[in-house]
Amino acid sequence: MPTPLGPSPQPQRAGYRKSGFAYTPLGLDPAEVRLLTLEPSEDDTAPVVCRVDIFEFDPDLYGHFDALSYAWGTKDDEQFITVNENTQFKIRKNLWLALRRIRHKTEPKKFWIDAICIDQGNPVEKSEQVGKIGDIYKYCGRCFIWLGDFPKPADVTATTPSSPASALELLNLFAALSQPTTHLSDLPCFTPLTKGKRADIKDSYKPHFESFAALLDLEWWKRTWTIQELALPSDITLLFADQELPYLTLQNAVDGLTRHSTAKCCKTHRLALRGLGFDTIVTIEERISSMVTTRQQKLEAKTPITFTQLRRKFCGSQVSWKRDSFYGFLGIVTNKNFLRPDYTLSLRQALTEAVFACVKGESDGVELLMGERLFRPQDGYRRLHVPSWVADASFCTFPPKWALMERRRLAVYASFVDEGGEERARKVFVKYLKMTKNGILLTKSRRVGVIGRVGEVLVDQGRWLDVPRVLSSWMELAGVKREGWGEDPGTNDERTDAFWRTMINDSTEIDGDRLSYGRPTTASEGEEQSDYSRLRSLWDLVNPAPKSPGPKSPAPATEGTTPQPQTEVGVDPFNIQPIIDEWVPTWVPGWISDFASDFIRAMALASNQDAVHDLVVSHDSKMIYHLLACLWERRLFVTGNDDKIGLAPRDAQKGDEVHVIPGCPAPFILRRLDDPNVNTNWQLGDWESDALPQYMVVGNGFYHGFMGGDGGLGKGVAEEKIALH
Repeated sequence: MPTPLGPSPQPQRAGYRKSGFAYTPLGLDPAEVRLLTLEPSEDDTAPVVCRVDIFEFDPDLYGHFDALSYAWGTKDDEQFITVNENTQFKIRKNLWLALRRIRHKTEPKKFWIDAICIDQGNPVEKSEQVGKIGDIYKYCGRCFIWLGDFPKPADVTATTPSSPASALELLNLFAALSQPTTHLSDLPCFTPLTKGKRADIKDSYKPHFESFAALLDLEWWKRTWTIQELALPSDITLLFADQELPYLTLQNAVDGLTRHSTAKCCKTHRLALRGLGFDTIVTIEERISSMVTTRQQKLEAKTPITFTQLRRKFCGSQVSWKRDSFYGFLGIVTNKNFLRPDYTLSLRQALTEAVFACVKGESDGVELLMGERLFRPQDGYRRLHVPSWVADASFCTFPPKWALMERRRLAVYASFVDEGGEERARKVFVKYLKMTKNGILLTKSRRVGVIGRVGEVLVDQGRWLDVPRVLSSWMELAGVKREGWGEDPGTNDERTDAFWRTMINDSTEIDGDRLSYGRPTTASEGEEQSDYSRLRSLWDLVNPAPKSPGPKSPAPATEGTTPQPQTEVGVDPFNIQPIIDEWVPTWVPGWISDFASDFIRAMALASNQDAVHDLVVSHDSKMIYHLLACLWERRLFVTGNDDKIGLAPRDAQKGDEVHVIPGCPAPFILRRLDDPNVNTNWQLGDWESDALPQYMVVGNGFYHGFMGGDGGLGKGVAEEKIALH
């Protein structure tokens, strides 16, 4: 075992106990690291005692130390440990719990632990050491992963206290799905799926799911730095509370759930789950699946790993320092030569330079410009002041389920790029791309539309009963008649065809081992309904067409004629129309009748929200969740120049422009910052950009006929150079 180099950190004078110690500087050539020797104890409650020494970080050290992966946690309830015999070192409680959990009973063990082995108050050392973290985890003997302790029973709101053993039991149940012959319907924890009904958790397994939810809620799963700490070590041990979680069990559970959730065999069952059953699988998909697949991708080393991939996969992960949104992945990416950690830069400069370097240097870098602009702080004291061309997913932590939506929308956009056309589109894009010294992005674009009218924002979460009304208003805005929406797409006019394709982003989710999208079907194939007929059927359910004109009761038949049945376009699945017929007199004016009918329908639906929600989801869960990905937080727009329709982010407004930027698979919604008709001398940036049209990025949208990004879209429209702020 290599011996320590030079002096260890020492207190200021003998016998003086202080909260911290003076770090001895680390050498750069040869490179040095600090290691912590954790003293043994057979008593789990004994004080933590350790020693910190400096070592040369070279092959002689590889495999002779272990590493600890953990979530830092908050500063609440900090604890002291003893370092180098008589020095007190203050650490956060979660690290203190981890040290007590991983120390050996009889032997001292060497560990690398970031909070202690890096001088966190020295930005120069921190920059240098962060660049080594990947190698530290790669070359450690074993990585102990401390997921965390379970909350005390008093802190748990569930009906029964969380049990670490119950959580592990449920994980073993999910791991059975790694066998291709085992399906969700075979697991004893779920109720059977029947037509028109939703699946649920069996009562006997609700405590298991509550315990598993507590496991998934531990901070370790939510952090960015922990991703490479799982991906890089050759040997890992996962610990939580008093349990050890075998990694193979976790991998099998993730692989099985991922395969069966996207394949035809179990997709309907998975989407029909309600409540905690549905949320559990979504959380696994959002937080854990990407971590496991990244480890597999890194160990197999068959395909390159990029910053862009990782930022998209983990935009729901948290960092304490925003620049670590990129620095935290340095150990995993295949090519990291174009990005160096630098904690001396301003936050704005660090983020802007990182994003631009990835866009220019990575084959999929254009994705970092695409996506939402919803989650950057709006408080003036906390605003990051990053350019609008830097998408939120590059540095923000998305709320739960939003990260999943972001990935799905980008997958839809990417599906429009022809096979083999991605590299061609990228070359076109990068060719004209430049960033000025003030962080303004210069690029070429074609303006293909100007928004003349915008509809309401469709908000599903917490307000889903309002969805039918918003969809109805969109149809009115688009000039599409509900009763004219034919059963056969061939009978529709061009406007109606554009509308239904816009609603589902002209795409459909393909059943298979992974998430992918293709073009929707318009004709039934064998026993399968077409995507068009499924959408129309669902639309009938949530937004029925009005009744055909006619009296409420059939007119008496005259002699010699056959009574004709009343026809009705659309459906009334909740049997609300008889109530309306009873309470709304026929003699009232039309506008009063319409208002009263809408009011009664809204009250009837609101009084039985769960039943309505279950009926809609069970009708076609796959189409429901695809629509959710396409429409959530979107608004319909109609262009003023040629009356075309599309979908835009919720912040879009009248006057915003629709631009095709060559190389980007989805159009951008841009807002003009300068007005050349008012003041052509307005200086916005620097001499490189001031003469150009000035824009901010609102976000990406769907614009029928302008998806793909190969540079040929919008031909006939003049290409111009623009400045994006």
